[in-house]
Amino acid sequence: MAGKAAAAVAGGRTGRPFAPPTGRGHKPIPDGTPVASWLPLLGNFTPHGLRHGHKTCMAEDGVPEVLQADRLGHVVPGIRGVYTHVSDGMRDELKAKLQRRWESALGERAELDPGSPLPILAEMLAARLHKGKVVSLRSA
Repeated sequence: MAGKAAAAVAGGRTGRPFAPPTGRGHKPIPDGTPVASWLPLLGNFTPHGLRHGHKTCMAEDGVPEVLQADRLGHVVPGIRGVYTHVSDGMRDELKAKLQRRWESALGERAELDPGSPLPILAEMLAARLHKGKVVSLRSA
């Protein structure tokens, strides 16, 4: 299957034929589907790069490989993937670790500047600053 790029692709050739990824785990793209790509937000920082960062954070936090793979939509290969399964306890521990990372990042952001032009961030920073409250995305 080939198509034409519908938008600029960083490092790619707009207007040239596009060959989608193939192999295990890749679903075919129907003919005629417009192809687009996210341009980097800052330099080489792309939404896909967030997956790499998330994987690194999970590894730093000692998250079991099977849960890391599950979060990223992967499957642990071989016998490790057959006998190891994600448990509710693993998920609860990961949520707590991610919450600690979020709170730390929000605190570091508040030290840089206690305000933000983004309403949701401004609200979270204000709540943290004025109430000494731990703020999560769910409570914002």
